[in-house]
Amino acid sequence: MKTISVLIQHHQGPTGDVLICKNADGVWEFPHDRERTNETDEAAAARIAGEQLGMTVGVGKLITRGRKKPSDGVVEHLYEGNITHNTHTKDDYHLYYEAVNTWQSEPKAGAYAEFMWVHPSELVNYDFAGDDANFMAKYAPWVAGQCIPDVRMY
Repeated sequence: MKTISVLIQHHQGPTGDVLICKNADGVWEFPHDRERTNETDEAAAARIAGEQLGMTVGVGKLITRGRKKPSDGVVEHLYEGNITHNTHTKDDYHLYYEAVNTWQSEPKAGAYAEFMWVHPSELVNYDFAGDDANFMAKYAPWVAGQCIPDVRMY
């Protein structure tokens, strides 16, 4: 089973603000949902933005793939291109995709009550939980506010 998270930029480029959403528990997270049967990863990312936020996005590249270890449930994030041979189809995966807010529209209330556009360098000021906290700890260019290369978007 796959969970898809979407990192939505307000505008394309290395310094575009990223959308974070506050869940019912008061914790900030990236919009996410389970992938449906016979749905591609990219189609799931676009659907999540549309259903949960009322936004049309252009889905970019896969940033990282997390594999939940069956032994302890901890998600191990593996950057794309470095997937090892020991991945197994019965494991749960958590994929993070980048996307651009195509029409530069604002999110609408639905799955989340509160939204915020945050510069990548400011993401460290927000408390993330679960898989998103693990993701933020691993994805150094966003956390450190380094220049994010333009090639990361389509």
